[in-house]
Amino acid sequence: MVVSSSYERRSVGYNYHRKYCSETLLMDDVYKLYNNNASPKVHIKEYFDEYLNMIASAECFVPMKRDDRDFLALMGVHLGEEEISMLANYCSVDNLTVEGEMPKIVNNRKMRKNETFDPQEPEDVDLRTIQNLKRRLKQGTKRLCYKYQSELFINHDKKTETESDGESSVPGQDILVLVRIYHPFTQRARNTPRKECGSLLRLNNITAILGSQTLAHLRDKISCIADHTISKECSENLDNAIGPMAKDVYKSGFFFIEDTFYNDTRCSTNVDYSKVILEWAKRRPKLGPFKTAIMEKCRIDSLFLRFGFPWVYKHQGGCEHLIVFSDARLINCDDDLAIAAYPQIVRLRPMSSKFCMICGIYNVQWITMEHERIPHNPCYFCDTCFKSYNYIDNKKVANFQAYAYPRNIELVKGKINI
Repeated sequence: MVVSSSYERRSVGYNYHRKYCSETLLMDDVYKLYNNNASPKVHIKEYFDEYLNMIASAECFVPMKRDDRDFLALMGVHLGEEEISMLANYCSVDNLTVEGEMPKIVNNRKMRKNETFDPQEPEDVDLRTIQNLKRRLKQGTKRLCYKYQSELFINHDKKTETESDGESSVPGQDILVLVRIYHPFTQRARNTPRKECGSLLRLNNITAILGSQTLAHLRDKISCIADHTISKECSENLDNAIGPMAKDVYKSGFFFIEDTFYNDTRCSTNVDYSKVILEWAKRRPKLGPFKTAIMEKCRIDSLFLRFGFPWVYKHQGGCEHLIVFSDARLINCDDDLAIAAYPQIVRLRPMSSKFCMICGIYNVQWITMEHERIPHNPCYFCDTCFKSYNYIDNKKVANFQAYAYPRNIELVKGKINI
């Protein structure tokens, strides 16, 4: 796929929206299968304010901070530091192990099946659980499924309060929201049955964002291949293949959440993507009414939405992503408290790399179209194969069109972190 841009994709492409925005606005119909798992509408800030007021008056409330004295007061005991240390060592789970026992699993969510369930149990143990485990491993008929088996946990270096230069979140007061962000998907054709989707939805990552931050902060954290480069035909001049980042040239975009379009207005040249959709919807009484708001002024905790239901993020004219607000909770002392650390990718869905179709070893850097010496259209090349096969003394040896494979140049050079 070759990514191209021209005047914000021709002012969003009126014909494109006339053809497809009905599917976008009728999300309750298209994605109605999500209604079974979606929550009722929740105003995030009001919900947690009510929760804090409820637990503040409870006698068993313990502040979310690392202070052993609070827990001791809750238990009604008063011990010195030496006694607390001795009690902690005596009650440690390490004292519960016996000789020959399997090692303790630190985090089984990050381990493989054969590492989590080690079949080397003691043979002289008649425990029924051990016998059932051996039987299940020998049969191998059912595949064990784990909640996070397809996601990688991202470990971030947490800064202490003294190391953090900026403001810090307050445990037990500030809100942390998790958002599932999906890769862009292809719209289905108009003659496709409604039960069928145009393409398989693939999760990109799960991002944690503070309730005090805005939708603009969330948008800046979303990484998409359409934002990375503006691909242009460059077979005659490879040095000019990589141009500016598309996200730095075409900055327009919006979030569609519930009945509101949240437009990005940070740049004066941004195009209002929602305008043409709203004009189209006005002529259809069954749609709407819809509202508009400013993305950079909308705090996350001010949203009134359903958790577990898919909403739309649109940019680059016609590139659409589904986003799902999956969870929200109060931040605690085990989280990174530095506000500057958010939004933060906490889990990532690994994606297989696209390899060169010639050598099959190195990653793709070039795409060719209408190549008279290649039976594949398009064909993917690594840098070495592309230049050695298609050029002699920097001159083309065949007729073809060449494009640089879209990629994040800053990420390749190691200048940014997730």
